[in-house]
Amino acid sequence: MTRRRIYLPGYPPRRVSFHPGLSGASVPTVTIVLLNWNSAPVVFDAAASALAQRGVGVDLLIVDNGSTDDSLAELRRRFPGARFLEMGWNSGFTGGMNAGTAAARGDYVLWQNADLVLDEGYCAEAVREMEADGSIGAMGGRVCRLVDGKKTDQFDASGYTLSRAHRALFRPDAREVIGVSGSCPLLRIKALKAIRTPVGYVLDPTYFTYGEDIDVMLRLNLGGWRVVASPAMRAWHIRSGSSAAASRFYEKSDATQVRHLRNRLATIIKTWPAPMLRRRLPILALVELALPFYLLGRRPQSLLNWVTAWKEVWRDHRRLLSDRRAIQSHAAPEATRRLIALLSAD
Repeated sequence: MTRRRIYLPGYPPRRVSFHPGLSGASVPTVTIVLLNWNSAPVVFDAAASALAQRGVGVDLLIVDNGSTDDSLAELRRRFPGARFLEMGWNSGFTGGMNAGTAAARGDYVLWQNADLVLDEGYCAEAVREMEADGSIGAMGGRVCRLVDGKKTDQFDASGYTLSRAHRALFRPDAREVIGVSGSCPLLRIKALKAIRTPVGYVLDPTYFTYGEDIDVMLRLNLGGWRVVASPAMRAWHIRSGSSAAASRFYEKSDATQVRHLRNRLATIIKTWPAPMLRRRLPILALVELALPFYLLGRRPQSLLNWVTAWKEVWRDHRRLLSDRRAIQSHAAPEATRRLIALLSAD
């Protein structure tokens, strides 16, 4: 194993460990980017499930976001065949996945959460369809809950559309969707490069975490790429690998609340086509006006988070509007019409 320093656009220098690649593989290669941030012990099962994929070549790239537990050292010990990219600091989901995607090999990349286990045929099912249909930019499957290390049939996520208030509405039986679960989407590298061209990024680095996957899925649709959900693709999710999940929004940390609120607004500004934005503006305005009263009744401190989110959007509004112009101008009319039709199906 050799080491060298590389530089990726928009990120500070970091160390990447390169391991011997697949020799003579005749099947498509999927780079599985597994993001680790103090995620022991769940990340070990996630990595094992990535390497257990059959029917495709697997390039496992473990991106470490400056972990302070022993997870990175243990991952190196258990999975010597993986590549490792050390960010050296917590760059969030967007920073880690952008860096991992930039270092990907082959034609496909899968973004894997540290607390998610893949079925052994997950990647092969997606690649089979995407090799046959070049219009598919992303695929995902049915995600169920992983409870105490056991795979269950409890529903967690699937393909989805978006409500008038910009909330994910899962459509377990739908094939053509707005987006698929951000915990394990398999994406075509060519499609990600295409949506990066207008704005200079794949995942918006200002999001850090929360809502960044919806932003990407909407931009894929506007770029003319189809997003497909397949029930044959299965995965299991714990939802607690790196941060504690609260059952209600106002029970989450202040920083999490601000990011949820800010990123939702940023995505609406950048990605909603003008006809849909005009049509849904009344319900969006009503939701935003009602939200402060809801938060005030549940947890007054959360009202400050709402105000902070709006301040952050305002501070960034010029960049958001510039990104909107770039994204919408690059969208072909037929792609915009198709996205509007999918959004109208809720």
